[in-house]
Amino acid sequence: MEIAARFEHKFLIDDARRSELLARFADRLRPDTAGGADGRYPVVSLYCDTPDRRCHWEAWRGVPSRRKLRVRLYGTRDGLIPPATFVEVKHRDGREGAKRRVPLPTAAALAVVGGAEVTSPDPADERILAEIRAMVARDGFAPACVIRYDRVAYRYCDPRGAELLRVTFDQRIVARFDRLTPTAEDDGCDRAVLPAGTAVMEVKGSTAVPYELAAWLGAAGLHPRPFSKYSACTNLPAETPARLS
Repeated sequence: MEIAARFEHKFLIDDARRSELLARFADRLRPDTAGGADGRYPVVSLYCDTPDRRCHWEAWRGVPSRRKLRVRLYGTRDGLIPPATFVEVKHRDGREGAKRRVPLPTAAALAVVGGAEVTSPDPADERILAEIRAMVARDGFAPACVIRYDRVAYRYCDPRGAELLRVTFDQRIVARFDRLTPTAEDDGCDRAVLPAGTAVMEVKGSTAVPYELAAWLGAAGLHPRPFSKYSACTNLPAETPARLS
């Protein structure tokens, strides 16, 4: 499965500005109920990298065309949010990005990034798996870091209810660099990435950001900035404690 190219703007936002934004656009921002009923759901990712930390350094340097490999787990242990696991290649080319992913059982997804020969009868999925196998065998991608956070997702809609953008807030971002076998709703990470009360806001879409939203963000002093959760985790001092918001 390939998700078409789209822009993705990232912002660091504190709780106060987030509340102002949600209040200002209350008629436009509607919870994405594909996760929980209020748009909230946990996300757990196993990020892969090369022995020389190519993904980290390319993100840090802002290399225009770069790929990253990860296994992403959704869902909750109680089953209220159904579990789902994907192995993904996220490809950024300049300001646009595309995501290629294959749904797999968690064990199979972890096996793929561990170098196992997992295949698919679906031609589109097999092309993606072949790309992943090459990244592992040729480039040396291997599990490097587990990151867990809570996401609140909204659909930014026009007055008729048509979705224009997707807006997400990722908070309580924590990581670990050992025990690289993640589980859904994983609670084993203890290295906080951001200060309490700060979230990563992502604005994603295939067309331009509506003027009213762009103008509000600018007036609020919120400007897009590069931010890689994995690269930020890699830069953390080893003794960094958890500081959950």
